[in-house]
Amino acid sequence: MHFRLTLFLCAATFLSGCSYSPIDAKKNGTPRAETRISKATSVQLTDRDVFGSEATLAVSEEDIQDALGGEAFSVPLNASVILVQSGSRAPEMMMQQEMSKYYLISTFSGIPDTQKSLSCNSNADNAESENMNYMQALRYIAAKGQQKAVIVYWDELQSGKYDTVTKNTVWSGYKNEKFTDATLLRYLVRFALVDVATGEWATWSPVNYEYSVLSPTGATSETQEQQITQLKQKTYAAVVKDLISRYE
Repeated sequence: MHFRLTLFLCAATFLSGCSYSPIDAKKNGTPRAETRISKATSVQLTDRDVFGSEATLAVSEEDIQDALGGEAFSVPLNASVILVQSGSRAPEMMMQQEMSKYYLISTFSGIPDTQKSLSCNSNADNAESENMNYMQALRYIAAKGQQKAVIVYWDELQSGKYDTVTKNTVWSGYKNEKFTDATLLRYLVRFALVDVATGEWATWSPVNYEYSVLSPTGATSETQEQQITQLKQKTYAAVVKDLISRYE
């Protein structure tokens, strides 16, 4: 492969004991300074970042049947994995703690390198550069660290209010608005699991849980943060348990 994996600049921070491989000889140049990006404004991982061209290829009936005939995806308990939170330099500690109950985890950035698709060599093959997705890089890092799988998750906190006209709850992304007696909260989580050795993958969106805000009247911003933290803890515990029961 004739591309430069410039997005491995932070690898040493998260993983140790990496062995030498021929691809190491291709890395040169001055490391770029890392830009501090908050999760609220950072770039999220797209399906193409994780699944490459498979997310956009035409799928035939034969492809579907081949997928059904394949081996069931699994990540054994206590396996060594890389955990990634989309849009964050590192997964939230609450999620790390839940995952650590079942796996030996290492963490890596969930902010894709915005220049990964740009070739450093004007003569490089364009198709080869285009096919270099973020998951390919993570699999390489995991292979050097002897990890079994890469687990990526996307999360979103939403607030909802009951619409008396439509008789439905209307949900939207939470934007630090003040809670009212009618406020509901939910924390959506979606997983992607990728086998390091084969590149086979699976996705999982556990059933989400909805929570009524408790005693919002006169609530301070600190109280709201406490309720959001409790919601995350409950949700992480539930969805990780669901994940393990499905893929162990």
